[in-house]
Amino acid sequence: MFLSRPDLFRHIESEELRFDPMISESQVAQVSIDLRLGEHFTVFKNFPEHISAIRMAPTLWQSEDLWKEMDAPSFILEPGKFVLAQTLESVHMPKHLMGLIEGRSSYARIGISVHVTAPKIDPGFIGQITLEMANFGKARVELRAEIDKPAQLLVSRVSTPLEESDQYGAHPTTDVFQYQTSPLPRSSG
Repeated sequence: MFLSRPDLFRHIESEELRFDPMISESQVAQVSIDLRLGEHFTVFKNFPEHISAIRMAPTLWQSEDLWKEMDAPSFILEPGKFVLAQTLESVHMPKHLMGLIEGRSSYARIGISVHVTAPKIDPGFIGQITLEMANFGKARVELRAEIDKPAQLLVSRVSTPLEESDQYGAHPTTDVFQYQTSPLPRSSG
């Protein structure tokens, strides 16, 4: 069951569900919380000729040949291109709640997808949420940090609150996105 606006406010006021910086009342909609875009953007570099393909491996995230990270007040997302961005807000999800990150319809209508396939925010997660943004439209789109709200967080209760040992972040070698400050995961050791 998704939490409605009154329940969201109760969890925020009790500080069970926390945001840093704090969200405004206007960011809380009927059954979701609008999240602002942060100023950190990560893109694939132009691939060197000696890299014919990439594969999913822990070393992928540390490859300086593949990634370009930048902080900027805005980012132009070209048609057919992809960027890893982050929410401005860091989210602290308590043990009895989980979230789903979704795009907002106003951005979808101009061709912007906010997540490719990773919408789940686990109980215990603390950090900024990475947005896997793609432009499927025909126009260049300016993404403005601290102004645009391209994503919404839906919050749901879990059937049984998780013990600390089962919450996200309890396993540092696999829970590599805990306390993330970059869209690229920290080393999994």
